[in-house]
Amino acid sequence: MSTYLVVGGGFLGSHVAHRLAAQEHTVIVYSRSFSEWLVRKDRSSRGRIELAEGELPAGHGLAELIEQADVVFYLAGSSTPAMAQTDPGGSITSFVVPAAAVLDLMRETSTRRIVLASSGGTVYGAVKELPTSEEHPTEPINLHGHNSLTVERYAMFFAERHGFEPVILRYSNPYGPGQLARHGQGVVAAWCEALAHEEAITIYGDGQARRDFVFIDDAADATVLAGLRAVGPAVYNVGSGESWSLYDLLQVLERVTGRQANVHQIPARPVDVPATQLDCARIGGALGWQPTTSLEEGIRASWEWILQLPYERRG
Repeated sequence: MSTYLVVGGGFLGSHVAHRLAAQEHTVIVYSRSFSEWLVRKDRSSRGRIELAEGELPAGHGLAELIEQADVVFYLAGSSTPAMAQTDPGGSITSFVVPAAAVLDLMRETSTRRIVLASSGGTVYGAVKELPTSEEHPTEPINLHGHNSLTVERYAMFFAERHGFEPVILRYSNPYGPGQLARHGQGVVAAWCEALAHEEAITIYGDGQARRDFVFIDDAADATVLAGLRAVGPAVYNVGSGESWSLYDLLQVLERVTGRQANVHQIPARPVDVPATQLDCARIGGALGWQPTTSLEEGIRASWEWILQLPYERRG
């Protein structure tokens, strides 16, 4: 069995860690904090997940953990388009610098394989075609997209200069159990929490913006496959391959929960792309991956997760 280092103990990182542990690999999760999902599920992993608390960009002992790992999964970062626009310098410090530091630490080790999370929802910008393949021009309309591309380019630079094998995964909008709507992340989680708390749902613009929502189980499966099978350098989209307007999403949510939403509509934000729908044929052909969870199934699982949390920890 292999040893894997997951940098980032949040939503995606926790699901990836448990999938790796379920395959009887040794998993080290390095993070400054750990998600509710990771802590709750840790008991079921038979001691195969080690939690290493530390700060990025270069916390004490991180280089030694990288050296132990066959593959590094870099799944850290809490930036959003709105946050990056409000605090450009802070977004670079919290998003770009830590990723570059981890890549730099890898130079000092024998570990060369890394899976990096990027943003399929923002790197392409206002797209010219849907669904959007990896060959589409990358023309972000917000700083979060530019930051994501910068991290991608760092990884490819290290591939050229130091023989790294980066696999970059451009996720659309992951959602599902374990996600909490903190720091403006995750419209599905935010709306589930609003309905659970009997609060208003906020929609930016006319509700016609379209998004590709990928369920967390599907996203985690793609991530694990990329780490265990893919040989970089490579770039893959990870999405559902479908596109839903925000009003479509609201109708599904109301149907699943049986609750009527109180909608608060406010002006659209310039940082939000008009539409996202990822073409995932490349990862399907290379790794045999495809999403299997419908939007309705995924929202039902998200809703059930929110309802079982203590009230004060839902948001």
